[in-house]
Amino acid sequence: MRPVLIPGALSAPPIYALMAFGFVLAVMGHIFRDQRIVAIGIAILFLGTALLFLGAYQSYQDSGPLDF
Repeated sequence: MRPVLIPGALSAPPIYALMAFGFVLAVMGHIFRDQRIVAIGIAILFLGTALLFLGAYQSYQDSGPLDF
């Protein structure tokens, strides 16, 4: 039995929104010269990227590489 990954159930637009929020937060941290906000923004951006890859992997495992 194959383990089920939770991010596979998520659609891509909320993950894109999370990544955009992390990007905006990091830029705002640079503008206000606050390293903690920059670090949090980059961490959120990387979290969104990891969730996107996990979701893509789960989708690939469910349907195969060329399932039209």
